[in-house]
Amino acid sequence: TNMDQGLIPATILTGFLGAGKTTLLKRVLSESHGRKIAVIENEFGEENIDNEILVADTGNEQILQLSNGCVCCTIREDLRTTLSELAQKRRKGELQFDRVVIETTGLADPGPVAQTFFMDDEIAESYLLDSILTLVDAKHGDGQLDARQEARRQIGFADQIFISKTDIADASAVDALIHRIKHMN
Repeated sequence: TNMDQGLIPATILTGFLGAGKTTLLKRVLSESHGRKIAVIENEFGEENIDNEILVADTGNEQILQLSNGCVCCTIREDLRTTLSELAQKRRKGELQFDRVVIETTGLADPGPVAQTFFMDDEIAESYLLDSILTLVDAKHGDGQLDARQEARRQIGFADQIFISKTDIADASAVDALIHRIKHMN
């Protein structure tokens, strides 16, 4: 149908190296949650979900339909092109998905990724950036925030922050980290 299906909600998933982005995405891409999510991941991730999930490399097309209805693809050229292709396929009825999740690399500043949704007319007509979700490693988050500007920017841009690995971190350290994050965001 060529009918307008409304804007496609988009989430940017960010977080420093080792915060658990890949683990979270693997769950999203394998559980039966009844939602059709298209995941776009930056190729140069530390640990690629591709190794396990993207076994079928169909020529130059890196889009894979998973058994739970999710779609997975990697950014080959740039984000803009990938988003635009996905929206096109959705309009033509070639792909079905309700939301897009973009995983940035652990060293990325989410700013430029977020700007794609506002600065580019074609993308702005198809997508609505509805959240920037940042994962923070409970054990190493503090040191990363001290040392790395990108980690601080990931917190600054976020509207949802999840602290991972709290099971292996000291409870008082986690409280201190939460306090610090609230001040930064």
